[in-house]
Amino acid sequence: MKVEKKSNSRVGREDNLIPRRLNVLFFIVILLFSLLIARLAYMQIINRDFYSQKLATASQKTIQKSSVRGQIYDAKGQALVENQVIQVVSFTRSNRITAEEIKAIAQALLQYVTVSEVNLSQRDKADYYLADSEVYRQVVKSLPKDQRYDTDGNLLPEATIYANAVASLTEDQLQYSDADSKAAELFSQMNSAAYFETVHLVTEPLSAQQIALIAANEKNLPGISTTSNWNRLVHSTSLASIIGTVTSEQAGIPEEEAEAYLAKGYSLNDRVGTAYLEKQYEEDLQGQREIKEITLDRHGNVESIETIQEGSKGNNVKLTIDLAFQDQVNAILKRHFESELASGSALYSDGVYAVVLNPQTGAILAMAGYKHEKGTNNLQENALGTITDTFVPGSIVKGATITAGWESGVIQGNQVLTDQPIQFAGSTPITSWFTTYGNRNISAVEALQYSSNTYMVQIALNMLGQPYSPNMVLSQTDQLETAMGQLRSSFGEYGLGVATGIDLPLESTGFIPEEYTVSNYLTNAFGQFDNYTPMQMAQYAATVANGGTRISPHLAEGIYGNKEDGSLGDKIKDITGQSLNQVNISSENMAIIQEGFYQVVHGASGFSTGTALANSSVPISAKTGRAETFVTTNSGQVLSAVNTNIVAYAPSQNPQIAVAVVLPNLTDLQSKTSQAIMTDIVNLYNSLYPMN
Repeated sequence: MKVEKKSNSRVGREDNLIPRRLNVLFFIVILLFSLLIARLAYMQIINRDFYSQKLATASQKTIQKSSVRGQIYDAKGQALVENQVIQVVSFTRSNRITAEEIKAIAQALLQYVTVSEVNLSQRDKADYYLADSEVYRQVVKSLPKDQRYDTDGNLLPEATIYANAVASLTEDQLQYSDADSKAAELFSQMNSAAYFETVHLVTEPLSAQQIALIAANEKNLPGISTTSNWNRLVHSTSLASIIGTVTSEQAGIPEEEAEAYLAKGYSLNDRVGTAYLEKQYEEDLQGQREIKEITLDRHGNVESIETIQEGSKGNNVKLTIDLAFQDQVNAILKRHFESELASGSALYSDGVYAVVLNPQTGAILAMAGYKHEKGTNNLQENALGTITDTFVPGSIVKGATITAGWESGVIQGNQVLTDQPIQFAGSTPITSWFTTYGNRNISAVEALQYSSNTYMVQIALNMLGQPYSPNMVLSQTDQLETAMGQLRSSFGEYGLGVATGIDLPLESTGFIPEEYTVSNYLTNAFGQFDNYTPMQMAQYAATVANGGTRISPHLAEGIYGNKEDGSLGDKIKDITGQSLNQVNISSENMAIIQEGFYQVVHGASGFSTGTALANSSVPISAKTGRAETFVTTNSGQVLSAVNTNIVAYAPSQNPQIAVAVVLPNLTDLQSKTSQAIMTDIVNLYNSLYPMN
């Protein structure tokens, strides 16, 4: 009986536990439902706008399409760069098409187009191979288990499995016939398109028959059509080298600049300028993108297409250079250089260059040049060389050296110094070309007029804190770095050895060695150490011409819109040179430099170095420069040579042009060809644009 009572008691207790457990279960269910309701309330009431927007975004896709690029014109409106309209095959990718279907389309399309260039990476070949679903299934099936499943036996992400499949392919599997390689090339281009994106396929130019065949078979070629596209056509002019280049659609924006371009609203496949004018004015030349918004229903079908922004052709850039003047300057350079070649003097010269600026505005009127293959008669137009190639300037810098003397306080005004041999103990004396005629006292004006080396060396010695005395011992001093810094700083105020501010990327700032000796410092004072570009030398001349304001040179005159027919429209924006700095000397001292430049040409003394310029059609002020160099012949013989440079402006009293002519490494040490070139350029400009 007792046992029975215990058993009954136990059963009773278990019966009592069941309602309790049910209550706990019901509580948990109610709690979960409460949490669910709270979450729904949060999503639908509190944060409704966020999730509505997220849902809308998930069903929408924005498509951008670039427009035709703007063009580049010369000062007279002659096109230097145009867009050549061509017919191309395009492919628009739907959101439902598979890689296998794209492969089939590529193979079919190959019947109607010609593919001559095949540039397939290993990954491109692998993607084409695996586009066949059965092939892909077999490749995946043959993968080791750990390349398909994780340690828990779950399938790896599809992207991981695909990467493993690609890695497993052998070289033999990716060997294609010529036809398959061409089909793979088309497939690669098509497969790179995002959903709803249209890409232009690279093929040989389409014939009328090919266009007709593609149109007739479009039903069998989903997404394929023919449309118009453009190629950038740079006309063969003397300015071609400064135009720059534009990327292809396939290359798109450069990888190293992708982040910056994407931040500006560009797409990865946008065509952009990569150098010089195309790059400098990229944002003006780039057309306004067409933007469309595609809305999909819940089944992925296109519900609507809305144009958010209409596309439009890019704006145009008009240059300051009249191509007719530029070409005639080139002709002058070529004629004179070929004459020097015929005499043998220029056989080992680097070429010849000239830059013409408006000294009041910085407008570039000509940047012309020829690059010469040493030891041959081969010449190549090289306008770009005026900002990239550097040369020893010679005595043209002496106006800047005198400026350094004034700024450092070692000379005053038109101070007189003695032109005399500068003899240091145990070394060859430094002389001027006319020092052999005896010592003479000369002013700053005469130092420029006669081109005195020793006047400049004495300025440099005074800046070094070691005034000249015959047979002095020139000591290495801590003051050297300071003195060279002062000298180069004064040169930089005129644009020598610093960026000119030109509206072209990648200009050279000259060759300015970081290591130097006292001897280098002294020779730099008369232009025999640092190297400068022709553009820098022209900016120097322009700065003297306008009274001391350094103005950035500019190639672009303005930005222009388009007429309805696509031709050059109205001006949208002016582009002008910027005032970079003022030379830190008084107007009286600047007048001394200008007087020295004038006397170089018009001085009565037989020591005046530029009298050959006096017969020009308008008065010229100038500074000649001769730098001693050496050339090595084809046989290995070393010959003395000279850089014959000259900077000038005209007319002297109301300068409208500033010019630099650079003619390096002539073996005729007495040549005055650079002065003849200068005269011809000034006369040419005056004949086209009278300056009187």
